[in-house]
Amino acid sequence: MDIQLRTANKNDVEILQGLNNELFIDNQKYDDDMVMNWSTGEKGKNYFTRIINNKQAFCSIAEVKGRAVGYISCEKKEESSRKSRYFEIANMGVISEYRSKGVGTLLIKKAKEWAKKNGYQRLFVNSYFKNHKAIAFYKRNGFKEIDVSLEIKL
Repeated sequence: MDIQLRTANKNDVEILQGLNNELFIDNQKYDDDMVMNWSTGEKGKNYFTRIINNKQAFCSIAEVKGRAVGYISCEKKEESSRKSRYFEIANMGVISEYRSKGVGTLLIKKAKEWAKKNGYQRLFVNSYFKNHKAIAFYKRNGFKEIDVSLEIKL
């Protein structure tokens, strides 16, 4: 399969919103507190516009035969208690029919290259604890577990 990666631009905001919405739909089984119209609403539009316009951020779209099938958006992660400079995968998704076909791995590879070129020493990502497929995917791509986040409903 011929996967093409390109840097997202201001004309891609709606594409990114749509791809992110698919991720939200898939992830709602792990998080009952998600605002399900975030991706397609004004907040999602503002988020992706900000990322695209931020020269210190990275946002790429994966395409197969001109169809957007995945994306990744990353930005600096403030970690004042750590020695290294951190770059965070804030959002990443691949539509279900293209998962396990190398799209996500290619997106991560490109993000790693960008981060390294821009002086970052660590790439960070969060995943839902019960999203075993995502965790296995990240581990296959070299990520290691470093902490567990917990929350409680009040």
